[in-house]
Amino acid sequence: MKSLLIACALALCAPFAAGAAPMSNDDVIRMVRGGLGEATVIQAIDAATSAFDTSPDGLIRLKQGGVSDTVIQRILARGTAAAPAAAPAQQPACPACGTIVSVREVSQPGQGGAGGAVAGGVVGGLLGNALGGSKHRTAGTVVGATGGAVAGYQIQKHTSGTKHWEIGVRMDDGSTHAYTQEQAPHWKSGDRVRVVNGALAPL
Repeated sequence: MKSLLIACALALCAPFAAGAAPMSNDDVIRMVRGGLGEATVIQAIDAATSAFDTSPDGLIRLKQGGVSDTVIQRILARGTAAAPAAAPAQQPACPACGTIVSVREVSQPGQGGAGGAVAGGVVGGLLGNALGGSKHRTAGTVVGATGGAVAGYQIQKHTSGTKHWEIGVRMDDGSTHAYTQEQAPHWKSGDRVRVVNGALAPL
């Protein structure tokens, strides 16, 4: 009888040793229910490629299938089939490279100064004096000076304004950065660029 059990175990192990499908929890349960002893089942486990389910549910199913704690502990020692090692994260080939995603012109109003107001007031006063005639010369001068001062202030504010361009770049590592330059850029969305010393250069 003992020799028959060993022969059955060897017959069960042969496919696994020959490169067949790895041994699973169901295979162990089937051997135990077939009457094989602990030592024989453990020998079969050690000889086979393993693909055991060692999760809590898997272990409970083994126990419910009649598998002893000794055999279950051997299964735990073997563990599950080794999972392939995760491939290392790919680093971008060019960490300083990216793609233009936006180009935006930004205007910043200037500040009107006293100089513009004074100059505008003088010019406006002279014009008002000339246009007011002899009877309304004083009133024309006052009105012209006031209007000229306001106009001069606004003109200086407009002419002293500045503008720059903000360029959005999505880097190859997934991050997004904005770069500023004073001159109108020749970049457009979709252009590939490289960041060199904080400035954009063609790739």
